[in-house]
Amino acid sequence: MSTYSNLSVELIGTGEQDGTWGTTTNTNLGTAMEEAIVGTVDQAVIAGDTTLTWSTTSNATQVARHLRLNLTGSGGSTGNLIIPTAAAGGANTFQKNYIVNNGSTTAITVKTASGTGVLVPAGKSACVYADGTNVDYAIDYLSGSVLSSDVDITGGSIDGTAIGAATPSTGSFTTLAASSTVSGAGFTTLFASPPAIGGTSAGAGSFTTLSASSTVSGTGFTTLFASPPAIGGTSAAAGSFTTLSASSTVSGSGFSNYAQVNNYSTFVNGLEKVTISATAATGTINYDTDTQSVLYYTSAAVGDWTINFRDSSGATLDSKMDTGEAITLVHLVTLTGAEYRNTTVQVDGVGITPEWQGGSAPTEGNANSIDSYTYTIIKTGSAAFTILAALTQFA
Repeated sequence: MSTYSNLSVELIGTGEQDGTWGTTTNTNLGTAMEEAIVGTVDQAVIAGDTTLTWSTTSNATQVARHLRLNLTGSGGSTGNLIIPTAAAGGANTFQKNYIVNNGSTTAITVKTASGTGVLVPAGKSACVYADGTNVDYAIDYLSGSVLSSDVDITGGSIDGTAIGAATPSTGSFTTLAASSTVSGAGFTTLFASPPAIGGTSAGAGSFTTLSASSTVSGTGFTTLFASPPAIGGTSAAAGSFTTLSASSTVSGSGFSNYAQVNNYSTFVNGLEKVTISATAATGTINYDTDTQSVLYYTSAAVGDWTINFRDSSGATLDSKMDTGEAITLVHLVTLTGAEYRNTTVQVDGVGITPEWQGGSAPTEGNANSIDSYTYTIIKTGSAAFTILAALTQFA
């Protein structure tokens, strides 16, 4: 009867496998022994536990028997690679060296199911040893210059000597306190006692320290900067600043949206923006005050409607007005046979009951007419408004 070694190499019983022992021996040498000595295998890992399956009674190929484990995967984060612990049909413990090349994006701890292990960061390699209970680093000492890549040293000592000292010395690191003085050969006088940046007078190719009363002049500093012209001109022009006098007149596109005229200024023939839309009044109508003073619906109303005054879809009317300011707006609605009307008035989505001309709200519209609704909105406080409304028939 065959038994199995710690690496699951099949040990043929005396006198057994007459005529077939060669196949078993070839598998032992070409698979089991070769995997343990020089074998390399890819093993996918995840951000969690990846357990290496292991049969203690099979000399067939097994991932856990290979010398070099090349880890793959892109799960990120951290995970564990669980090494088997039983061997020889369960009679012994599994003891083995591994070279772990972590080519995945996951930081992997190589360990047994219940024991401790060692971390192999993503993109790094390590030699480890599984002793049947725990997994440890197989190497903890290197003599001489045996490393071909950079090594990160985060603390401790080199050859028993602490990294850094309290005083500087040639060829060593020095730990400096907040009050330490740096001096000595190799640290030039320029850095040890740096001169002031700049001089007290201007000079070509040098910095100059200026006092509050200094005058800047000389070549390289143009007349434009030495004696800068006034900002703006006496008349308006596209793309330039304009200096305005007390009697200047401001006009043209781009000067709009709540400009304030006060102190009894004379205002002649102001133009109001009218939006003409082939829209039928019904439902809730958003009246954007930043684009119009008059909104004219030319299609016949198809139902009663709510009108909501706001600055725009992205701003409230309340945010554009100060307490004590008012705005007057007009809504022209076309009616045919049906006598539809404005039933609800809102500012920024909040219902407000207007004060109607004549003392009561209209109960119906005017058939075959253009009904002109005029609203004067007075801001009386934060988000507080009084609205004076009037309906006039035009036919």
